[in-house]
Amino acid sequence: MAQPLHEKYKYNLMVTLLCSTALLSPVALMTGTAQAQTAPASQTHHFNIPSKSVAAALADIGAVSGYRIAYAFKLPAGAKTKALSGTMTAEQAVSHVLTGTDVQYRTTGSRSIVLERSENPVGNQTSSDGSLQLNTITVSSGVAPADIPYTTSGSHAYLSAEQIENVKGTSPGDLLSGIPGVLNGENRNSGSLDVNIRGLQGQGRAPVVVDGATQETNVYRGYNGAQSRSYIDPDFIGSVSVEKGPSAGIDANGAIGGVVRMSTIGAKDILLPEKNIGIRLKGAFNTNSSSVPDVSTAGGIRGAGSHANNSLPTAFGGSGGMDRPAFLNPTGGSGSVALAARTENFEVVGAYARRKNGNYHAGKQGSDAAYPILTPTNYGTTVSYGGLSQYRAGEEVLNTSTDNESWLLKGKYTSDNGHKIELGYMKYSSTYGEIMPTQIWNTFSSGPYQGYLNDVELDTYTAQYHYSPDDNDLINLKINAYYTDLELKINSAMKTDTQITPVLWYSGNKRKGISATNTSRFETAFGDFSVNYGAGFVREDLGYPKGYNYKPSDNMDLGPGREGHREEWNAMIAAEWKPTDWLTFSPGVRYSHYKSYDLNPGLQNGMNGQELFYGDKIKNTDGGWSPTATLTVEPLDGWRIYGKASSVLRSPSAFESLKGFSFSDFGNKVNVSPERNKSYEIGTSYLTDGVFLPDDTLRLHAAYFNNHVKNYLTRTGVPKEMFPGFYYEYLTLVNLDYAKMSGIEMTAEYDTGQYFGSISWNHYIDTMYCAKDGTLLAKRTQCAAGGLYNSYTLQQVPPKDTLTLHLGARFMEEKLTVGSRIMYVGKRMVEGIGDGSEDSYLGGQLHASKWNPYTIVDLYMNYKHNDNLEFNAGIDNVTDRYYMDALNASLMPAPGRTFRLAMTAKF
Repeated sequence: MAQPLHEKYKYNLMVTLLCSTALLSPVALMTGTAQAQTAPASQTHHFNIPSKSVAAALADIGAVSGYRIAYAFKLPAGAKTKALSGTMTAEQAVSHVLTGTDVQYRTTGSRSIVLERSENPVGNQTSSDGSLQLNTITVSSGVAPADIPYTTSGSHAYLSAEQIENVKGTSPGDLLSGIPGVLNGENRNSGSLDVNIRGLQGQGRAPVVVDGATQETNVYRGYNGAQSRSYIDPDFIGSVSVEKGPSAGIDANGAIGGVVRMSTIGAKDILLPEKNIGIRLKGAFNTNSSSVPDVSTAGGIRGAGSHANNSLPTAFGGSGGMDRPAFLNPTGGSGSVALAARTENFEVVGAYARRKNGNYHAGKQGSDAAYPILTPTNYGTTVSYGGLSQYRAGEEVLNTSTDNESWLLKGKYTSDNGHKIELGYMKYSSTYGEIMPTQIWNTFSSGPYQGYLNDVELDTYTAQYHYSPDDNDLINLKINAYYTDLELKINSAMKTDTQITPVLWYSGNKRKGISATNTSRFETAFGDFSVNYGAGFVREDLGYPKGYNYKPSDNMDLGPGREGHREEWNAMIAAEWKPTDWLTFSPGVRYSHYKSYDLNPGLQNGMNGQELFYGDKIKNTDGGWSPTATLTVEPLDGWRIYGKASSVLRSPSAFESLKGFSFSDFGNKVNVSPERNKSYEIGTSYLTDGVFLPDDTLRLHAAYFNNHVKNYLTRTGVPKEMFPGFYYEYLTLVNLDYAKMSGIEMTAEYDTGQYFGSISWNHYIDTMYCAKDGTLLAKRTQCAAGGLYNSYTLQQVPPKDTLTLHLGARFMEEKLTVGSRIMYVGKRMVEGIGDGSEDSYLGGQLHASKWNPYTIVDLYMNYKHNDNLEFNAGIDNVTDRYYMDALNASLMPAPGRTFRLAMTAKF
């Protein structure tokens, strides 16, 4: 018979209902729950912790109770605790776990416990009043971030600020390199992030979320594609987490491929352990770059065509760009200053960063660089070229410079009764080089050239509220709001033999978002339950930057850019039921609905050429349900086996649902349907310590994934009958029948304390893209593993295999860390379209990404002299390999051997 509901839980249920209403009114919540009290020391929690290591058991206690458990020494390793089961206070649970050890505990606040050895630990000091002053404190309030990928059901990755510093590379996307199943598309052109997760990329399929804000903007890149861009300064990144596959998170609506979540630096990243106010100074330099030359400066190999023998060039390319600086000659750099202050309840951070680098130089080793091919003919000699691009070994790669300024301001207030408010502002301003991809593909006779520098300005405002009262398991409320204002000014210089023609692609993108979620936890006779539920809303406005008015002459009369706005809201609920300590079932469902309003004018021929005309705004709308479910079995402590299945909707983005050049004739409605990814994943993970040595740690993960995206959206060539029997292909947006990609990934990490290493492997089993009947010309391949003719999919097909080996060691009492990362990127799944046709490699007007397999070796060193001073050094691409990145849309080789040195000082 069911037990009667306790009066306390009747009150808690009432409070939960009030807080659910307050999801729509934060003010109501703040006033309506003002009577919440600080948790009494006697508050009890239900624990069900099997025998495990002391550290792991304490982490579980922190996760259940919300207590912070701090210690400044290594806990006993190898020995297992006694199983802990029952209802008790956090202090009682900690006492049980520490039984038989030489560790004691004391409470230091309503939710804080400090551990101490029975005797004063070496390095700590006792003050005159007899209290213990700890040195570096390790705070445990649950699972360590680095362990989350191995203690959750799914495929995740985590990068700390230290890991990012070690392998940040030259381009922003380099910080994601080495993560299995994750690549950055078009990595060397524009200085932005366009993340590909498990073959899914662009248009919100794999968004980048920074401090809860999304600022992705989509940019037309000519015949050779479109790019979804996100921007951030690497000096401001505190950590990165990647969730692969569909997510139940409120910030993952439409993210059918996965989510990249970044957090900016906080006070803990700046302050010394014993300080409440401080400053952090960072300075760095790099090598392997040259100053940006004048606009229209030519580069690369040239001289293609037929030549009489007496007119054959003696050199196929000028000397410009071949004067690569010496290996240790500083040619670029960055610097930042960050200040922080904190009290018991307040924290504030302010930071400024500047980063400047010229055009980098390609590597010199390997056989992929450009070289001339001379073929004798009856009339002289025909010149063509070999290699992956027109750039020569060691040559300056034009249009790869960056000149960035960034500002950050954050403030946080934490009350004693569970309220937390955080406000933030970040500005990113960059003048950078990029070039329209087709301008490299189509310029062999004259070679690549330096274009105009472009500008991006991004302002991001964030506000986060969190309420989690100590004495109420039914309330864990989070409200997140953000506003991003992005202005992008691209001048894509179009070069002919005689002149440079400016082509302006100016766009403004304003995005507003708000979401609220609450988590309620229940203990029943049938097991533990938790329910997370909430709603979110996003509005995106597209137009032009402030002060700019469109003129048809600005972009060669190709038509105005996209103008209009898009709104989408979603509501979700996700539950977790744990009937036993070894079985967990997690179902969830989301409903989303979008509508877009197209305000774009049309074009008509007037007396003075092309003129604009305005009609009624065009509306698009659609929506649907997205169910998910996960089943997890934990047969042994630290070992979990899981299966995930989902059917997730992605509605057309603003770029896809509004008219614009290359997608639809002006005046016509963009008529497309949402995508639906029916995916599943089966995987296992294992985390344990004390395997071979008392203090070692072993982490393992393996998974099989399968994405099947119905109604996949892409641009491709659609036939249009001009007159009977004659068809013309025009480029526009269509829904394919489906796109699918499946594969496996494996990761293993081992750390002894002094030595550490990891290996990860991602292997694609299958990719396929199929058009609906009648979409393409009959002569085109209707289903292809390498992407469809004239389709964006040609640039999103991943390498069949990627393999990363990471080895390192710590010396001098862990002050010095040295390491090496070796990355292998295999061949594309198939060459070109993959059907063997004559034009399958190029794909028509839109070219398939092209690279050869490559192996890159990086070295790094971190030396922490003391808490005040730290040095980082690295050599990227040690072997100076000339290579093209996977998923490139532009024929721009990656940077050659580059030396980096950085110093961080804290005061």
